[in-house]
Amino acid sequence: MKKYTAQINNKQLVLVSEDQKEIGRIVKLNKFFSSGYYIIFNSRSYDIKNVGFLKNDAELFNSKGVIYFTDLGKERIIKSGADVRIYNFKLSKTNQLFEKGKLLIEVTTEDKKKLKYPIYHLEVDESVDGLLALFFLHYSTQEFSSIGGDGD
Repeated sequence: MKKYTAQINNKQLVLVSEDQKEIGRIVKLNKFFSSGYYIIFNSRSYDIKNVGFLKNDAELFNSKGVIYFTDLGKERIIKSGADVRIYNFKLSKTNQLFEKGKLLIEVTTEDKKKLKYPIYHLEVDESVDGLLALFFLHYSTQEFSSIGGDGD
């Protein structure tokens, strides 16, 4: 398992490896009437769009189309395209992502009461793409519609 840390830096959630190399970042985009997010990974930008009933689901896409999307009702993330994959997640104090019962990503949060901004710790299976890790980090730490790691 690879170990990563994510911290907010200048309104961006930056994911770094144990040796402090940047893996990617989640950027909050503030527009006049709305806000949104996008991910920067391998010098490429991927947009995130909240969709579905109550905007509880998310799509990660670029100019070529949707790459990953969530299905909160069935607690899963789906990779689209030629190599379709289905990942199941559990959101609680420790957020976890599984594929066929195998733990792929685990996200824990340092005590938020002591910190101005939370620090997230990720343990990621060697087989996991950094883009999926960033998307799951974004989705599992959002505070909208009771989604996120604050509950049980």
